[in-house]
Amino acid sequence: MGSNTTESKGTAQRRTWFLRRVAMPLLLALLAFGFVGMSTGLASSSASLRPTTVSTQRADSAPALITLNGTMYVGWTGRNVAHNLNLMTYNPTNQSFGPAQVLTDTTLVGSGPSLTVLNSNLYVAWMGTDHRLNVGRYTPANPTHQANKVTLREYSNQAPSIAALNGRLYLSWRGTDGRLNIISSANASTFNTKVTYNIAIRTSPTIAAKDALFMAWEDTSANSHMVFAHYNPSNPTVLQDVVTTTSTSTLPVSFYMFKADATGLDFRVAWRTTTDAHINLAFYQGDQNLRFPTITTETTPYGPITYMSYFSWTGTDAARSVNVRQINFS
Repeated sequence: MGSNTTESKGTAQRRTWFLRRVAMPLLLALLAFGFVGMSTGLASSSASLRPTTVSTQRADSAPALITLNGTMYVGWTGRNVAHNLNLMTYNPTNQSFGPAQVLTDTTLVGSGPSLTVLNSNLYVAWMGTDHRLNVGRYTPANPTHQANKVTLREYSNQAPSIAALNGRLYLSWRGTDGRLNIISSANASTFNTKVTYNIAIRTSPTIAAKDALFMAWEDTSANSHMVFAHYNPSNPTVLQDVVTTTSTSTLPVSFYMFKADATGLDFRVAWRTTTDAHINLAFYQGDQNLRFPTITTETTPYGPITYMSYFSWTGTDAARSVNVRQINFS
């Protein structure tokens, strides 16, 4: 009897020592470095974060991410007077950036480029300083000048978004009347399938494609809810599976389609709220509530970008540095 009591006390003492000397300091360290997400609503360990890679490049917009032939590219709007578009590579293995390539094309503050890949070519979409929409092909052999540049007869006050699906480019934007638009091209030269929806949106829309093409935007309600919808090329005039979520933002939302098939939806979503500059991460699975939200320690003046298992953002530091960080999803 006495032996059991002594053993129980010893076990309790060892547990107390472990909690005070090991478990609690480890938890505090994880919180400090942003590896554990905390939220005033739900918290989840579904997204753990690797260390941030901070570049020496400065941005006046949300950056963009895409992978071409195994090489990851980052695109952004420079902080120089003309606000030239920029591209550079990012090596996830050694977490390093390549040199910046300054393009001759320019845009406005806060209006970043959008990137996609079609037929092993990297395409860039942006809003010109005259507010007209443009699409061009990046060529490493002549990196400063985009090939086959097309300036559309379409105008916007915000940046467009571009994606590729089944051999076509799709470009979406907020019209000067505030409505949602989409247009496509089979040859990256002729864009003649424009659809203007009777949907008012607050900011730039976002489109992404995998096995299907989905769009996201912020509605014009007082709370500015984030909305997701399915674009069907066979019935382009009617958006399907339109879902208004309970999450809100007044800046463009970013999402990466991990899965979109008959078994369901699984998107990785990144955004920031109106009142809090911290970057939020969550899962969209087809209903009103984003799953497993995580509030990171990172802050940005613009909307963040998520792509594959990475997200990128412009920092709130004085330099407005371009940053990339890896996410470990479970």
